[in-house]
Amino acid sequence: MSNIFLYLGNKDIDYRSLMRDQKNVSIAGKTIAISQMVICEQTHSNHVHICSKEDNGAGFKDHPQISVADGFATNIAEQYLLIRTADCYPVLLYEKNARAIAAVHSGREGSRKNIVGQAVQVLVDHFSCDPANIIAHVGAGICQEHYQVSEELYKAFCDSLDADKFSVCSNKHRHLNLRAVINQQLLRAGLKFINIENIQICSYENPDYFSYRRDQGNNRQINLIGINNE
Repeated sequence: MSNIFLYLGNKDIDYRSLMRDQKNVSIAGKTIAISQMVICEQTHSNHVHICSKEDNGAGFKDHPQISVADGFATNIAEQYLLIRTADCYPVLLYEKNARAIAAVHSGREGSRKNIVGQAVQVLVDHFSCDPANIIAHVGAGICQEHYQVSEELYKAFCDSLDADKFSVCSNKHRHLNLRAVINQQLLRAGLKFINIENIQICSYENPDYFSYRRDQGNNRQINLIGINNE
């Protein structure tokens, strides 16, 4: 029987320490070997990589990260997908029957390009998942109040969403409401409203979370999802 391991992190376990120590980690009562984890490059793309067993350990020691991708999907048991964030949103997806999982890094560009919609489509096309049975967990990220961008970036964001017939979901000029956009994209992809779980925490406001906008630092919280064999 399989079940889902899911962890939406904060500063308790940080990405830089994980990279420095290169050791197995104990999270939420489970020890996960670095050889079971997979890290993608996170280049603000909408590319979702389909993992193989050979991807185990990607991002650790001499095994390169999955290039270009900002998301990945798998149906391989005991393979744990790691997304690192500090204001961008982690989105962890799984099918109720544990047929497959996905993890996505959705910041301004990923949200503009609808990477969560792409991840859902990968689950449907490659793993025969039913969107109505997919659960999404959206973690902490920067809220609209603290995410003001330039006129140029705001226009590019709005134009892209408008072209795809999505609402910008913002009531403040040049402020981006990424959480609302991501939720809208998940619903368009076929998820049920009741199956979308949000951690309503702003990473900028909460000192328990890393925030690039607040601190200009290079550390990140880690977010993990995997299919357990039990």
